[in-house]
Amino acid sequence: NSYFGYFGGGYPGIYSTVDRIDYANDTATASPKGPLSVGRYDLAATGNESYGYFGGGPNTPSTIVSHQKIDKIDYSNDTATAVWKSAFGNLKYQHSATGNKNYGYFGGGVSPYSTKVERLDYASDMLWATTRSSLSPAFSTYSAATGSSSFGYWSGKYPAISTVDRLDYSSDTTNTVTKGPYRDWE
Repeated sequence: NSYFGYFGGGYPGIYSTVDRIDYANDTATASPKGPLSVGRYDLAATGNESYGYFGGGPNTPSTIVSHQKIDKIDYSNDTATAVWKSAFGNLKYQHSATGNKNYGYFGGGVSPYSTKVERLDYASDMLWATTRSSLSPAFSTYSAATGSSSFGYWSGKYPAISTVDRLDYSSDTTNTVTKGPYRDWE
């Protein structure tokens, strides 16, 4: 949100920890906050001014259910354990997320669902995330995402590509549009 940044999960060791950085004092060590509902890695996160959402990621190489979980952190009570609120329709890990004040968008990840973009409606976050559009066919694991109030942008993958895909939130059932390349460091 406007004041803090949150980081959660991790590997090796399958972490459930959540750390918070204070933008007003960003040289200080991050503060430990409430954990995720289950430890996992290769997950993605997004949020709005009030809540953060951590989605996907396995907690062991063979666990399927955690790949679909979406946990919610309430910033006003960020020492409490995150609550499992929603889930993806598809398995999600090694993906990325962005969003605006109303919706979170999770895209990319491990095949066969690497091009699916699923939307989480913050107002009804107990419902399943829904597939809204698709990224370019080249997208797969380890993408990165960012966005504005109007558009979401995805780029990169492993192995490296240099295209940027843009999702227009106002017509989010339309597939993303490939935009200019970024500098590719191979």
